[in-house]
Amino acid sequence: MPFVDEIVSHLDSQSTKIAAGTSLFKNAVVETTGRAVFVIETPGSPAHDRFGSALPAMVRPRAQSMTRSTKAIGGEGVPASTGTRSLAQDMWEIVTAIKDQTLSSVYYQRVEPLQDPWLLHHDEAGRAVFVFGVEALRTATTN
Repeated sequence: MPFVDEIVSHLDSQSTKIAAGTSLFKNAVVETTGRAVFVIETPGSPAHDRFGSALPAMVRPRAQSMTRSTKAIGGEGVPASTGTRSLAQDMWEIVTAIKDQTLSSVYYQRVEPLQDPWLLHHDEAGRAVFVFGVEALRTATTN
């Protein structure tokens, strides 16, 4: 299963704050009525080759998580982002806890954060958007 699919499935099963297709989306940023988390594939790092094999021993896919607030609230267009930052941190903790674990038949040695959640910007509607990136070290698959 592709990396982003596994991460979204894992987040969906581990968190009661989001639900796939309603407030959790993969490879798309869509309009929602509440807070939303988007997991987007990004370029990975070079694979770890295995001598004499068609597939590498391990691959290093990457993804970025974006957590967007419900709406701009607060005085004079300043969004209150505490709850959104907290949800981004929850997602970070769930994903970076994947260590020496198998998700849908793919072994993960680890999923490492590339940074802590940080405020990327406020979108055109004034909603706060927090992001963080992760890189996995997992066995190679043919799909």
